[in-house]
Amino acid sequence: MTADDLRNKLMTAAIQGNLALSIALANHLKLFQAIIASGSEESPASYSSIASQAGLKPRYTKELLGVLACGDIIEVTSDGEHFYIPNFNLEVLSSQIKDKGLSLCSFIPLHAGVFNEIAEVFKKDGPLGMDYSSYNGFYKTVESATPLHKKHLVPDLVPMTGMKEKLENGIEFLDVGCGSGFHICELAAHFPKTNFTGIDITPTAIENSESRKKEMDLQNVNFHERNAQSLDENWTDKFDMITIFSSFHDQCRPDLSIKEIHRVLKPGGTFAMIEIDGTSSIFEDKKTFGNFACAFYTPSVFHCLAIGSNSPDALGMGAMMGTKRGSKLLTDAGFTDLEIQKIPFFTFNVLYLAKK
Repeated sequence: MTADDLRNKLMTAAIQGNLALSIALANHLKLFQAIIASGSEESPASYSSIASQAGLKPRYTKELLGVLACGDIIEVTSDGEHFYIPNFNLEVLSSQIKDKGLSLCSFIPLHAGVFNEIAEVFKKDGPLGMDYSSYNGFYKTVESATPLHKKHLVPDLVPMTGMKEKLENGIEFLDVGCGSGFHICELAAHFPKTNFTGIDITPTAIENSESRKKEMDLQNVNFHERNAQSLDENWTDKFDMITIFSSFHDQCRPDLSIKEIHRVLKPGGTFAMIEIDGTSSIFEDKKTFGNFACAFYTPSVFHCLAIGSNSPDALGMGAMMGTKRGSKLLTDAGFTDLEIQKIPFFTFNVLYLAKK
């Protein structure tokens, strides 16, 4: 790469970064839905009618539409006053199951919101890491992925674990790092004979989970605020199945957590963990995933690594922990019959399956 190539790359990155932030704002303001509701490719809508539909100020709306039009996300008519989304792009910007790129854009404001704090964490004499409480709106942003997970969780992912029949008959189930309770509540609704337990280290997560449980009127699920490094002493050999959905790499001491998970899993029980795909090597990640790896190293810099480094003895795994390091943690904890599968419907994720 020449110096001019690098200059062009930096300029492109700056333009695309600003565009991505504007896309996140438009998505947050439901501007794409307003464009679709106000007009069409055949009859483009004025910026004022789009603003009215979205409940926004016209002048601000016009400026944001300008970003999106100049970035080729939407189209603008020759008078510079009317806008539309081409028919062939409607699905990308209006589907209930958000496009992966659109979802990733939604995380950019979250990362930008802690820019100065992360800069301090980097310094030798700075804080060890960050706490979940520093990330306002984290759980709401994560919720943007729930329609995709709702579509595939029960009909596609559960069969991959080989536990569907047992869940139907009734077992003891633990979800570690349950977050807002989406996955466990969805499973509880579909498998009423199974007893579900969800734990998370943050009070906000448990509050959100309890609200979801109440809203769904579920009787077979309970939540506890608890650190996975120290599970209930009475839970030894208690659970038939234990899951972790993309929160393992965020833990300060995942090695201790996985040993506790092994302890409370019944002999012959199943441990299923969804994690981000990776090779455990930056060089190999670049070769294997190319620029797509940036989409996960960036949230690791601004969120995952900081969360998982917030104690003196932290391992600091990061989002791109990778299958090599992930596998070693499981086998060191005593898990056997370890299998790692690609998940075709969850891009960039893999499923770890192991037995005790």
